[in-house]
Amino acid sequence: MNSIHFEEVLRNIHIELGANNTIDAQFYEQFDVKRGLRNSDGSGVLAGLTKISSVVGTKKSAYGLEPIEGVLKYRGISFADIAASCKVNERCHFERVCFLLLVGRYPQADELQSFTEYMAAHRAVPQSIIDGVIKGLPSKNIMNKLQTSMAALYGFDSDPDVLDPVENLLKTIRLVAKLPMIVAYSYLAAYEDKPKYVKPVSTMSHAESFLHMLYQGQNVDPFHAYIIDLSLVIHAEHGGGNNSTFTTYVVTSSGSDIYSTLAAAVASLKGPLHGAANKKVMEMMADIKAKVSDWSNKQEVTNYLAKLVNKTAGDLSGKLYGLGHAVYTKSDPRALAIQGVAQQIAKQQQREDEYALYNLIATLGPTIFQTEKQSSKVISPNVDFFSGFVYDCLAIPQAIYTPMFAMARAVGWSAHRLEELLSGKRIIRPGYKYVG
Repeated sequence: MNSIHFEEVLRNIHIELGANNTIDAQFYEQFDVKRGLRNSDGSGVLAGLTKISSVVGTKKSAYGLEPIEGVLKYRGISFADIAASCKVNERCHFERVCFLLLVGRYPQADELQSFTEYMAAHRAVPQSIIDGVIKGLPSKNIMNKLQTSMAALYGFDSDPDVLDPVENLLKTIRLVAKLPMIVAYSYLAAYEDKPKYVKPVSTMSHAESFLHMLYQGQNVDPFHAYIIDLSLVIHAEHGGGNNSTFTTYVVTSSGSDIYSTLAAAVASLKGPLHGAANKKVMEMMADIKAKVSDWSNKQEVTNYLAKLVNKTAGDLSGKLYGLGHAVYTKSDPRALAIQGVAQQIAKQQQREDEYALYNLIATLGPTIFQTEKQSSKVISPNVDFFSGFVYDCLAIPQAIYTPMFAMARAVGWSAHRLEELLSGKRIIRPGYKYVG
C-alpha cells in the first residue's frame, strides 16, 4: 500500500476514529471529573501554592461566587501600584519587575544597574540559530520560530540540564534577554522582502532594544518605548493556574531543562484559546468599524453588538472578544493600566474616534451580553481589549502580538519554574479513569 493510498484509508475512517476517542459527557458527571481543572462554579481547582502572584476576581459567600473588582499582586505588591510606579520619563521598568518576580523584592539601584547591564550583555542570539531557525525555517508563524529557537539554545549551554536554582536564575536572565532579537528578527525574516538586521544597543533598555531591532534601526520614540516597557510589565506574570504557567510547572516537575520547559510554555501560549485574544479583538473591531456607519451612534453600536452575541454577525462565535475573563469579573487591573496609555497614544496618532468606539463598546458590551444571553454573568474589558489597539498605533504587526506576550511572560514562567525546583519535589501526575 503506497503512502497516498494509506492516507486516504485513514481519512475514510473518521467516523470510527471519532466514536472510539470521544468520552460520553455523562461519565464526567458520574465520576465527578473537574473538566479543564475547573470546579462546577467555574473557579479553578486548587492544584498548587505560590508566593509569586495573586489573581482574584470573585469572593465566596453563602450565595456562591460574588463578583468583585479585580486584584492582581506581584510578590504581594498591588499591580495598580506597580503600574503607577512606571513613570513615563523613566526607563527599564520591565527589568525592575523581572528582578521583583525572580528574586522576590525590588532591586536596589546598584542591583538594577547590574541586572540591566547583564541582560544587555546577553541579548545576542547565536548566529547559527539566526541562520538555521530564524531565517531558515519557512514558517511565517513567529511563535513557531520562537519555540524552536528557545529549544535550540539548549545546544549552546555548556551545562543545560543543571537544576541548581541560582544557575537557573542566571539562565533565565540570559534567555529572557535574547527574546526581543528572536521575535524581531523572526518577523523581519518572515514578512520583510529585504530586512535590515540591526544589532541591539547596549545602552538601550529591553523595550528600546526590541523596537530598535523591529524598526530596523529607525529612531525609537521615547513614549513608544515606554508603552512597550509598560506592556511587558503588564504581561510579565498572571498566577500559577493559567495554561502556559501550569505547563511550566508540569514540565519542570519532571526534571526537564529550562529551554525545553519554556518551549513547552510557548507551545501552550500559541494555542488560540490562550494567547491570541488581542488579535481576535482587532479582527472583531475591524468588522465593527466596517459594518457600523456611525461609530458614535449608541443605538447602532448596540444593535450590532447584539448581532455578534446572537451569532448573526462577525465570525458567528457569539463572543465579544476582549470582554470577560476566566477569573476577573467587575474589572481587570491590567486593562485599567493599558487603557490609560491607549488614550494617550490615540491622541498622539489622531485616532481618538477609534478610542471612543472602544470605550463605547466597553460600556455597552457587558449589559448587551447579559441581556441577549439572559445571563447574570458579570464581564468587563480584559487586558486584550485595548492592547491590540495600542500596538496597532505603534505600527506593530499582528503577527507578533502573541510573541510579545511570550517575551514578557517568560519571566513569570521562569519564576514559577524556580519555585517548583525548590518546593515541588514531586512529578505532577493527575489521575485518568478508563471508561472504554
